Amino acid sequence: MPHFQSAPTIRRFSMLIVALVVGFFFANDALAQSQPRFGGPDSSAPLHRLSYEDISHAPLDTLLRRYVDCNGMVCYSRWRNQCYDVRELEAYLHGLSQVDADLPARREAKMAYYINAYNAMTLWGILHEYPVASIQRIDGKRTQFAIFDDLQLWDGESYRSLNGIENDVLRPLGDPRIHFALVCAARGCPRLRNRAYTADALQWQLDDNAREFFSSHARFHISRITRTVQMSPILEWYRDDFGQTDHEVVSTVFAYLPQQDRQWLSQHCDWRLKYLGYDWSLNDQCPTLAVKVAAIPYHTYSIASPALKRIKTMLSSSDGVAEAVTCDAGQ
Repeated sequence: MPHFQSAPTIRRFSMLIVALVVGFFFANDALAQSQPRFGGPDSSAPLHRLSYEDISHAPLDTLLRRYVDCNGMVCYSRWRNQCYDVRELEAYLHGLSQVDADLPARREAKMAYYINAYNAMTLWGILHEYPVASIQRIDGKRTQFAIFDDLQLWDGESYRSLNGIENDVLRPLGDPRIHFALVCAARGCPRLRNRAYTADALQWQLDDNAREFFSSHARFHISRITRTVQMSPILEWYRDDFGQTDHEVVSTVFAYLPQQDRQWLSQHCDWRLKYLGYDWSLNDQCPTLAVKVAAIPYHTYSIASPALKRIKTMLSSSDGVAEAVTCDAGQ
């Protein structure tokens, strides 16, 4: 009789032990995910190291064609539900750690490698936290990791974060067109191509990106009535890459502007440059209802922010002299 009475107790005790063990492993897993890393010094030393030229971006290309539409919008919900394709993205990122930067390679191959790495890491970070209305929500306060700094990739030499790839690797190469290729999963970003970048096609891809970027009214337009050139704040945030003066900024991107706008700028010199708002809502092709609702404040703020910025500037400074602009834009 005592034996039968103790059976439930034993079962409860066994279940408690199992729960503690499972909880231990989940806790360790959560801790490990606080700074997700792809690859590493050990995993990046296969029998045959690869140059930037030999790294295959075909797996990423397949995934982009499957989940990204021609407008650069991503169906995150469908992708997240396909566990195999999420693992394929992870495998691609781990595979990038096989690169050896010391092996001979074209500059275009290196650029394609890091642009693809940046975009793929961003996609993984969004998929890991989805549903989320904006990448700004993945900030380390509300999530297990801060996506721009904690998410890291071993590139054969060191761990690179998203900020590290952009600021320490790509920007020093001196090609401002990278800012029209790096996509941080926001609607204000450039269009996410649904094909991977390759060394052979890179120059054409970057030019095509720039032309498409400035063809969007949300990223660039000229108000002829007020003689105001309005551009995406990306060109303000990375001003050093485009020029020190408003004239230099416009001259740097002049070749990529719509033809009618180039013609107008060539004929007028009394324009002024202003920056548009930035829409941080997710570039989500098929958002859930909750994501749609949560994205409303980001849409609203992107519209209101330029006016708010002007008011703040007026209040903080009484010197509102606009920069003089010469007539030789684009020459």
